[in-house]
Amino acid sequence: MSGLRVYSTSVTGSREIKSQQSEVTRILDGKRIQYQLVDISQDNALRDEMRALAGNPKATPPQIVNGDQYCGVWAGGWERGSVGS
Repeated sequence: MSGLRVYSTSVTGSREIKSQQSEVTRILDGKRIQYQLVDISQDNALRDEMRALAGNPKATPPQIVNGDQYCGVWAGGWERGSVGS
């Protein structure tokens, strides 16, 4: 796959995940960086794909991938890698 993908979920009870997802999309939109939002709540295979790319079987959204390269997890800042800087 090519392009920037943001793995997220539309179904979560976690305020932290909701906040992080909003922050990441706000920043990307603000920088006018095009991305595809991938909703892992729609298909378990997408969740498994996200976790495989992250190298963490317990990874939670939001996770950022550029093409096939894992860029990092959003935790109020990039934990690994950089997007758009």
